[in-house]
Amino acid sequence: MANGLQVGDYVAVMDRGLLALQQFAPPGALPNNIGKVYELLEDGDLVIEFPIGGDLKYEHSQIAPYPRSVCVKRKPLDGED
Repeated sequence: MANGLQVGDYVAVMDRGLLALQQFAPPGALPNNIGKVYELLEDGDLVIEFPIGGDLKYEHSQIAPYPRSVCVKRKPLDGED
């Protein structure tokens, strides 16, 4: 477990660049900074899986590494598996 987070935990990634991109999303789009922990790296960073395609099913997703310091545990949203 990395600082209280483990694989499968739902997180919000509070990265400035990622949050700035949200301004270009269409009205009503899901936040682009929500995902879940996909992998814990040896250096303490987390690989986060983000749903893409306008739903929360993670059938289509992408992953990216982020420092643990910008990842905040959250509750799952309605419809998120």
